[in-house]
Amino acid sequence: VPPGKPLAHVPSSATIGSRAVLRCSEGQGSPPPTFRWYKDGTALPQDPKSNPAFRNSSYSLDPRTGELIFEPVGLWDTGDYHCEASNNVGSPQKSDVFRMET
Repeated sequence: VPPGKPLAHVPSSATIGSRAVLRCSEGQGSPPPTFRWYKDGTALPQDPKSNPAFRNSSYSLDPRTGELIFEPVGLWDTGDYHCEASNNVGSPQKSDVFRMET
């Protein structure tokens, strides 16, 4: 069963130096989908140090649970975020876009 449109839970504001948790969930896909996060339209790499655009960010990303955890939040983490659910059945589904300000 292809995934439905995922729900993204993004805090509208996050305090610099604190911890922020963004969640993506989807309940229809079978097998259960994996999740990707996007910031300002660009896919977040699993390891932020692997991409110069995200080198200043400190986060962990779990494609199975859909959790994106910034620890600590930095000034550069402000942006428009959305997630995508895919399970190789049908096409990947995107969530709405939400802005997080730091």
